Amino acid sequence: PSDIVITKNNQIFIKYCDIAPREIPDSEKETIANRYNGLDEDKLKSFYKNFFLRDENKNFFYDIAVEFVDVYILEKKIDNFTYEKYVFSFIQSIIMEHLENTFDGNKEFFRGFSGYVFRIHFKEVLGHIANLILAEVSASNKHVIEFLKYYSLNIVVMDGKKYKVPEIEADNGLKWSVSSMMSIVKIYIRTEQSIAALLGKKEALQDGIKDLYIYDLSPMEYNNNLHKEIEKISQEIVNATQKVNLYSDLLDISKTTEDKESIKIDLKNIKQEMQLKRDEKTQLTAKMIGKNELLRYNNTKKEIDAIIRQEKREERILEQNKESFLSIKNSLVKALTSKKVLLEEFEAQR
Repeated sequence: PSDIVITKNNQIFIKYCDIAPREIPDSEKETIANRYNGLDEDKLKSFYKNFFLRDENKNFFYDIAVEFVDVYILEKKIDNFTYEKYVFSFIQSIIMEHLENTFDGNKEFFRGFSGYVFRIHFKEVLGHIANLILAEVSASNKHVIEFLKYYSLNIVVMDGKKYKVPEIEADNGLKWSVSSMMSIVKIYIRTEQSIAALLGKKEALQDGIKDLYIYDLSPMEYNNNLHKEIEKISQEIVNATQKVNLYSDLLDISKTTEDKESIKIDLKNIKQEMQLKRDEKTQLTAKMIGKNELLRYNNTKKEIDAIIRQEKREERILEQNKESFLSIKNSLVKALTSKKVLLEEFEAQR
């Protein structure tokens, strides 16, 4: 089918694909005309803008990198020669497979579109791959360490010919080897992992502590507000008690029956009001958060505060090693995107 079925924002779209790939003549093979499987780049650009929004696919290229590293580096344990020869076709195949799983239909279109998005997100994909490889180095993965040692060989011989191997070299000329990068990579990656674990733990605790809030108030704030109300009512009860005593004294010394009846009515009203205040005080007191809940809140708060302090310590360690780690990562990306060249060609270019 030539249609592409797209689910976007919980709605289904059917995009008619009128972009049949043209046949590429032999004269155009291996040229820019064959880059996107013979598809028009403007149509690919339109589909990319309308249905491949960054927000909706923010983890797409990270997932591509994870699958590449998991399948080809860790599971199949490809060597450096296989990597250099097939890395881009491997990655494009994974992208195509993911696109077909995300959007239904038109395999030929996605064959071209996979190349288009890979070109746009080339650095992003390789950056993720470099990070994942360095994470394996920090975990002392033997195959990955051997894989990276290739870039320190300088010269390799194949079929009797000498080749210059790409190096893990920074823009400032600093060359990294597995041994020189190991301690920095381990510290940086493990610190990153520690911070991620701390963030996860902190978020879980913060979600839990939210359950203890009442009307957006912490248990402490809620109890303090209730305590102020109770104190206010208690004072009103004290004032009412004084008025009862005063009116009782007035009743004792009043002379006329009329005065006595009036005072009795006032006294009755004051006592009723005082009882209402006592009832209100009892109700508010019953609403006070208990000691166990307060203890739970305080302990959780202390734990969150301790995690935040630990986060800051870890972030300082990360910052101290960031420049060196980025130098390693960026140098590795350059090496991973380069290939060995015949030594005589390399020397001729110098």
